[in-house]
Amino acid sequence: MRSSRRVGTALWAAVFSLALPLSQAHAADDCVEFQGLQHCGLGAVKVSGSEKGVRIDSQEKEPSGKAGVAIHTPPAAAWTAETQSDGAQRNFFTAYAEDVPVSTSTVSSSRESTSYSATFTGSGDATTYSVLAYYNGRLQAAVGGISSGDTGAVGIMVPNPGWTPNCRPRTQTYAQCESACYANGYSNCNYCNTLCPLTVGFASAQLSSACLWQYTVAEPGVRLPNGQIVRADQIVLQEEISGPSNYPYLNFNRIDLQTTARSTVITGESLVPAGK
Repeated sequence: MRSSRRVGTALWAAVFSLALPLSQAHAADDCVEFQGLQHCGLGAVKVSGSEKGVRIDSQEKEPSGKAGVAIHTPPAAAWTAETQSDGAQRNFFTAYAEDVPVSTSTVSSSRESTSYSATFTGSGDATTYSVLAYYNGRLQAAVGGISSGDTGAVGIMVPNPGWTPNCRPRTQTYAQCESACYANGYSNCNYCNTLCPLTVGFASAQLSSACLWQYTVAEPGVRLPNGQIVRADQIVLQEEISGPSNYPYLNFNRIDLQTTARSTVITGESLVPAGK
């Protein structure tokens, strides 16, 4: 995606050096406003809002991953959000420009791991992307040439006392977390008291005219496509552009969040307007 942006985070400063069908429009009473953005229901969901966030409750007997919210934004260069949910789940994010999906990303969580993948459209069917793993704002490893749609990184629990997690993975109950803590030999299990949020960001890189997705990582280790395992707390999935981009969009104006979770709460959002 071709647009410039200036993001006030150390991670994106370092980066500087599965498309789901478009759902039908929803009536105004299906939408709630939070932090200046409209959140409109997609599929069989109940959407409610307060000053604390936007709650998305699936009305499906078995959540299919088609339900969620469409987040409508003014022309934007970067968007970030923090969500809270628990249990095994898949979260699907889609960025739109002028009602055209330009990039998607999938986060699949199980009790033992979380996988991250992305799909980009900048170079057509041959588009690839890179994964960059960071710990405390410092680049730990990077792997390129990942086919669009393939898994770019897997967050894993590593049996290393020095790699104690900071919070309980979203897919674990307290008892499961405590059991895993003892099995992995971590020196302190207090992290099980705090459920990990999912922090996600979408932006276009300043120099390469390429889109990227950025995530916090719940598990202390990340396994990359080349088999390397590194300690990481954030990852970036960044589009690789070869030659002219195939789409002319200068910004994006919608992010869809669709999920198999029974209940999800968006607890915080921020936006960088296009051209800033």
